[in-house]
Parts: sequence; structure tokens; C-alpha cells
Amino acid sequence: MIPLLLALGFLATGCASLETPTAHAEMIQAIQATGEIPQDQLIDVGIKVFDPGLPAEGEELPEDVFPELREAEARFLAIRLMNTMQATGQWGAVRVLPGDHGFTDLKVSATILVSTGMRLALDVQAVDATGREWFDRRYRGEADGFVYVNTERGKSDPYQSLYNEISNDILKARQRFKAKQLNTIRQVSRMQFAANVAPVPFGNYLTTDRKGRVSTTRLPANDDPMMRRIDGIRGSENLFVDTLDQYYAAYFERMTGPYDSWRKYTYEEERAYRALKRKAMTQKILGGLAILGAVLTDTGSHSTAVVRDLAVFGGLAAIHAGMATSEQAKIHAEALRELGGSVETELEPIVIQVEGQTHRLTGTAETQFQEWRRLLQEIWATETGLPQDLNQPAAPGPEGESSAPGRRHSESL
Repeated sequence: MIPLLLALGFLATGCASLETPTAHAEMIQAIQATGEIPQDQLIDVGIKVFDPGLPAEGEELPEDVFPELREAEARFLAIRLMNTMQATGQWGAVRVLPGDHGFTDLKVSATILVSTGMRLALDVQAVDATGREWFDRRYRGEADGFVYVNTERGKSDPYQSLYNEISNDILKARQRFKAKQLNTIRQVSRMQFAANVAPVPFGNYLTTDRKGRVSTTRLPANDDPMMRRIDGIRGSENLFVDTLDQYYAAYFERMTGPYDSWRKYTYEEERAYRALKRKAMTQKILGGLAILGAVLTDTGSHSTAVVRDLAVFGGLAAIHAGMATSEQAKIHAEALRELGGSVETELEPIVIQVEGQTHRLTGTAETQFQEWRRLLQEIWATETGLPQDLNQPAAPGPEGESSAPGRRHSESL
């Protein structure tokens, strides 16, 4: 009993100590391109703004999840992955896409499962334009603690190793394809864009099988004037998405400072929280053992009775201390919740010139993209006299008859 009481007294009054921040045991490096990749094999990548992973409406929100911050992180983390992949030189254009919009060779999506200063967990999926899934994996990472003590904020990310791992896995998936297969993916995404903007005549250039795989039934001629026009429109759309990405980049820069500070604080808070929980549990267990030992102690003599009473009181004190420490841990958890203040995520209106007309797009990135796509379809229909819907007839020609799609478009060009 005496050694137990000594240990009990030490643990009841001792303070939880924090370990020195540690880095990853092995920092994963992103695989860099060692030579120029042929143009017909350069896959364009669209990274969708991440799913913040918030529970459905009506479901309980975890205590360490702050909705406003998660919405901001959904953009921030997508930009981090985009920057990582761009820096490898392994890909064509790598862009962040608003929502599920846009047509590109490969789409990467992710859901945030856990995001704190200490831990990051993501479900990541990559699907190409043909509908083929490259992979669907869960990634978990522990923060590199040395990043938080680095005085040059924003120069590195505590989870850069995780982004590098995702980038490498996407690259390894691409390397399984032959050059002809990669070119097919590029052709399908090109025709998907054409069919979306101009269902007539390009709606019938694609087919989808029972497994959801998309393939081309035929391809336009190399000198097809309509396809040249579509390619020009696609170039304009890419510029529009690049404009959105510039806003995302500016948003990223504004968020980096406060977000790094938040993650550093939550990293320290989580370490303190874990230490306090361990201390509280130890105190409660040893307190219970002390009481149990006292109950089993022989009460035949006055001295053993005193020892028993001291053990009971010491055990109760340890349990009480453990409960108090648990309350401290709850205070830390509440502090984490209060840190989830709103982060500025509004997008400035974009003013664009299309066919000599000025259009002002407002709202979220998703809303602006939808409005942009609607404008493209309207402009195409006005220019060519072709319907936006395959079920609608073409606009009547000069003599009151429906114009042949190819001929009418060639004349307009």
C-alpha cells in the first residue's frame, strides 16, 4: 500500500508534459518529371473543391468540426494539392474546379474526414473522362511538428508529405496506361465539352455502355470548322477557369496566415488535450486501485486502519483530481470550437467580354460557372441557329426552312 500511495501522490500532483514536436519518420517527396512529356499524353487535371465532410442536416456535429472553417478548408486543401501536382511537371493544366462542373481529362475529388492541426484524413478519388476510376483511397497524415516552429510561415505545409503521396499515386495510376489510351481519354473529354455546348451536331459523337464507360462513336475531321470553333470556345472556358483559380489563389494567400496560426494553435491544443486525458485516466485508475486496496486491507490493528483510511481519502482525491483534469480537457475542446470563426469566402464579380458584349457574373464560383456555361450555349445557338436541346428543331433559315447544321455553321464562320 505504501508504494501505491507514493505513486498515487506523485501522479495526483504531477503536471502533464508535452513532447518536443517531431517530424514525419519519412518525408515523402513528389515525383518530378525528368523529361518532356509528349503533348498527346499530357493529361489535364481538374481538382474539384473538396467536400467539407459535414454531417447531413439534422445530424449531430462533432465537437472538433467547425462548419465555416471546413468550407474554407475545402478550397484551401484543393489548392494545396493543385500546387503540388503543378510543380511536378508531370501533367498538362492542373486547375481547381468549382463543384462538379467542367470537362477535363481527369477529375480528382476528395472528402475531408478529419482536419486539425495534428491530423488530416481524406478520401480521394480519381476518375477520367471515360468514366474509368483510377483509384479510390483513404489517406491519413500526422502533422510535421517542425513546420509549426518554422519562422517562415506559408513556406511549407505540415501535411506536404500527404499531398506528395496523393500526387505520386495519381501519377502511378497514369503510368499504367499506354499512350494510345491516354490519347483516347483526351479525345473523349474534348467531345464531352463539344456535346455539352453544341448538342447538335456533337451529341451523337459519344456513347455510354452499361458500365458507365464513355467512348467516341466517331471523331470530327481535323479541318472541321465547327470543331475548330468549339476548340476556341473551350480555350475561352479554360481562361475563365484560370480566372476563377486566380481568385482562389488570392483567397489562398489571404487565408494562409490566419489558417497557419489556427493550425499551430490547434496542434498545441490537441497535444495538451491528449496529455490531459492521459493524466486524468491515470489518476482515476490509480485512485480506484487505492480505494480497492484499502477495502481489502486487514483492519485488525489501528495502524492498518489508518493506512486504509489514508488510502481511501487519497484514492478519492485522485479521482477528484482526474475529474478536474477532464474538465480542463473539455475547456480545451471548447476553445477549439470557438476558434472556428467565419472565414471570408466570397468571390468578387467577374466581368467578361463575349462577342462584343459585357457580362457581369456574380455569386459563388459554382454559380458563376453555371452562368458562364449558359452564356456559351446561348452564344452558340445564336451564332449557328442550332438548338441548345437535341429535341428542339433548328432555327429557320432565310427562306423559312431549317438550316443544315454543318452548312449554316460554315457560313457563319
